Amino acid sequence: MKHRTIALLCLFLILSSCGCRQGEEVINALLEGRDGTPPVLLSWQMTGPRTLRLTFNEPVVIKKADFVLDNGAVEECVVSMGTVTLTLTEVIPLGQSARLEGRVEDLSRNSIRFSITVWAKNPTPATLLINEFTTKGSEANPDRVELVVTGRGNLAGLTLYAGTAASYSDRIVFEDRWVERGTYLVVRFQEGTDGGEYQSERLAGLGSNNGALSVAVSPEWESPTIDAVVWGNLVTTTFEGFGSQALLTQVTELFNAQQWTSQRSQDSVDSTSSTATRSFCRSGMVDTNSNADWYICDTRQASFGALNSEKRYVP
Repeated sequence: MKHRTIALLCLFLILSSCGCRQGEEVINALLEGRDGTPPVLLSWQMTGPRTLRLTFNEPVVIKKADFVLDNGAVEECVVSMGTVTLTLTEVIPLGQSARLEGRVEDLSRNSIRFSITVWAKNPTPATLLINEFTTKGSEANPDRVELVVTGRGNLAGLTLYAGTAASYSDRIVFEDRWVERGTYLVVRFQEGTDGGEYQSERLAGLGSNNGALSVAVSPEWESPTIDAVVWGNLVTTTFEGFGSQALLTQVTELFNAQQWTSQRSQDSVDSTSSTATRSFCRSGMVDTNSNADWYICDTRQASFGALNSEKRYVP
């Protein structure tokens, strides 16, 4: 007890000397054994057209006036332990987002302010597969990715990443559009004279020799991944053969999400023979989340927006 008292007195002197106004409150909280750590926002998700759920690591206390939403307002707030449910006055349009700023306190009056992006919930999302892509583009044939719709629905919020939601170099978030099974969606990831119906946000290009693509149900960071592919030249030696820490992290994330069957760079789709017109093609509609699903088509046989060419490149 003696040592604890001395430590608290030293802390008080430090806080007082630096002009911290909360010094006395901190000391009192420590003496009383109160929690001095603010709550942590663990996750957030739109659960309905106007309903948002926030999850904290401990029970919290809220005030309706402490929540402000872009282009709208909060109509109702309900708290149950560490879960806060907000009802918005307006529906966020499909494929669009809004910024929410908020403040909560825990039971010891420790508070946290936060600002997050929330995306409209798509009640009927389409299902997509990555079907064809190129990574060594030119001006006439830029880097592109073709998706095929395997289940009819709305594209709103579906997100194609060069990488993953937690680590990406480029992406496209699709807008509100109903699509039928069998529809092809072509996304250009690089500047060029040819392309597709869509383009990525940054036109940053894809990794020529090593990289990953993934598709998620929405841009929310914990949204489910529904398809992915990893490619590599199989000779890179750095970062366990992936060439960068970012790609190594992405592959680990995809493996943990059961969207890629291996964490070994040697099990990537071999990119050695690919060119701007020799694209990576999915074999039929096979989806085993492995390199066995893919082949390189013959020269000038890239077929974005149509059935994949069955002419395979033979070195």
